[in-house]
Amino acid sequence: MMSEQKHAKYFIMADKPNVTFPSFRPQMDTKLFRRIVHLDADVIPETDFYSEAMWIMPGEEFKKGITKIEAHKHSWGEMIGFYGYNYDNIYDLGAEIEFTIDGKTYNITESFASYIPAGIEHGPLIIKNVKRPIMHFTAGPTLKYE
Repeated sequence: MMSEQKHAKYFIMADKPNVTFPSFRPQMDTKLFRRIVHLDADVIPETDFYSEAMWIMPGEEFKKGITKIEAHKHSWGEMIGFYGYNYDNIYDLGAEIEFTIDGKTYNITESFASYIPAGIEHGPLIIKNVKRPIMHFTAGPTLKYE
């Protein structure tokens, strides 16, 4: 049984309860944004980084676009990734991501990972036209997402 194993405390099998986010990150509809796990120093005190994973589900609401983050910057670098769920073409995102980084807007329709260096403004990040579930993952060397 997992609870009897030496390193079981390092496995996260549920989302962080009552997680809060900064104001640049709007509240998300939980039927469209299905968070899997959120890792930070509150969840595992020994950790030295933050990460989060979620499924983003299709919905009519995405036709107009949903803003996931507003413009902001961090004192740490951040990895942000979106991955499609198309067995025939894993690089087909099945959605559109409009992502502004340092004042330049990128329109992305392929699975991708990006690195945003510390101090670089990023956002808004707008998700549009989600046709099938997509996986979203983000991580950075900070004890808590701020």
